[in-house]
Amino acid sequence: MPSRTPDPVPSAPTTGRPLVLSNALDAAGRNAADLATDVLAVAVLGATAAQMGLLNALGTLAFLVLGIPVGVLVDRSPTVRLLLASGLVRAALLGSLVLAWALGDLTLPHLYAVATLAGTAAVVVETTQTAIAPRAVGPAGVSRLVARMQSAESVISLVVPAAAGVLVALTGAGPTLAVAAALTALAALVVVRLRLTAGPAGQPAAGAASAASPVRALTRFLQEGRLGWSTLRARRTLWRLTLGSMVVNLGLAVHSAVEVVLVLRELDLGPTVLGLLVSAGGVGGLLGSFVAVPLGDRIGVPRVVRGAVVLLAPVAALTLTALLDRDRATAWLLAGSFLWGVVIVVYNVLLAGVAAELTPTALMGRVSATRRTLTMGIVPVGGVAGGLLADQAGLAATITAWIVLNAVGAGIVATVPFRPAVDRA
Repeated sequence: MPSRTPDPVPSAPTTGRPLVLSNALDAAGRNAADLATDVLAVAVLGATAAQMGLLNALGTLAFLVLGIPVGVLVDRSPTVRLLLASGLVRAALLGSLVLAWALGDLTLPHLYAVATLAGTAAVVVETTQTAIAPRAVGPAGVSRLVARMQSAESVISLVVPAAAGVLVALTGAGPTLAVAAALTALAALVVVRLRLTAGPAGQPAAGAASAASPVRALTRFLQEGRLGWSTLRARRTLWRLTLGSMVVNLGLAVHSAVEVVLVLRELDLGPTVLGLLVSAGGVGGLLGSFVAVPLGDRIGVPRVVRGAVVLLAPVAALTLTALLDRDRATAWLLAGSFLWGVVIVVYNVLLAGVAAELTPTALMGRVSATRRTLTMGIVPVGGVAGGLLADQAGLAATITAWIVLNAVGAGIVATVPFRPAVDRA
C-alpha cells in the first residue's frame, strides 16, 4: 500500500480562501445553469421525461468516461492556470446557449452538446480543486479545507436554485442562464488570487511523460491511473463509503429526470412553487451546514454520517406522498425539500472531510477522480433509466425507485466499519 508522501512546508501561512470562494461561485453558476437549462428544456422546448433524462446524463457523462484520465493529468500539474482555463471554457459554453435563446435559435441538440462539453470542463475543475488543496494549505489543513469547500458547495447547491427559481419566475430562464455564465466566469477569475507552494516530492513532472516514447508514456499513464483505483480499493472505509454514495447518487439521478416534470406538468404547480421548493431546500441546507461539524464533534462523525444517510429514504418518501395526496402536494413537497436539504448537507460535509483525511496527499487527484468516476459516473445511467422508467411506468414508480435506492445506499453506509487509523496506514 502506498505511503503518504510529505509535502513541503509552505513558505507563508495560507488559508485557501480564494479556493473556497472560487469553489462557491462555481457551484452557484453550475446550479443556476442546471435549473435554467431544465426550465428551458421543459417549458420552451417541450422536452419529455426521457429527453430530460438524456440531458442530465450527458451533463455527467464525462465523470464516467474521463474521470480517471483527468485525475492522472491533474495530479501531474494541479495549477491555477488549469482552473482558470477550464472555468472560462464552461462560461463560454453557457454563453452560447444564452445567445441562441436570445436569437430564438435554441434547440435540444444544442443543449445536449453544451451539457456534454460543460460536463467535461466540470470534471477538470472539480478534480483540480481537490488536488490543489494540499498546495494551498499544506497536508495538515487539507481535511478542514475540503470540508469547508464541501460545506459551502452543499449550501449553495440548495440556496442558489431557490434564488434562480425566483429569477426564472421574474425574468425567465434565459436571463437566469446569463447570470449563471457570469458567475462561472467570476469563479475562474477569483482563483488567480490563490498562492500555492511547490508540488509534492516525487510527483511526476508535467513534461516527464512527453519526454518518453509514446509506448512508455502510455504505460506510465495507465500505471498512474491504476494507482488511484488500487489505493481506493485498499482503504476499506473509503471504498464502502464510495459505494454508498454511488447508490444514493443513482437514486438522485433517477429522480432528477422527473423532478421538474412532476412540479410543472404532472402537479401543475407552476414556476413559483418550484422556486419555493428550492428555497425550502436552501434553508434546510443552510441549517445542515451549521450543525454538521458540531454534531460530528459532539456525537461522533461515524454516528452522524450513518444517521443522516438512514434518513434519506423516509425524506424521499414525502415526494411520493405529494403525488398521492395532491390536495396537499405543495406542503408535502416543501417538507421533503427542507428535510432533504438538512440531511444531505450534513452527510456530504462530514463525508468530504473523512474522504480527504483517508486519501494520500500525492494521490489526491487520482483517488478523488476515481471516486467521482464511480459516484458521478453512475448519474448518466440513472438519468436515462429514470426518464425511460417514467415514460413507461409513470412518475410514482420512478419516485419509488428513488426511495428504494436511498434505502440500499443507507444499508451500505450504515454497516461501514469506521477505522480511519487502519485505512490511513
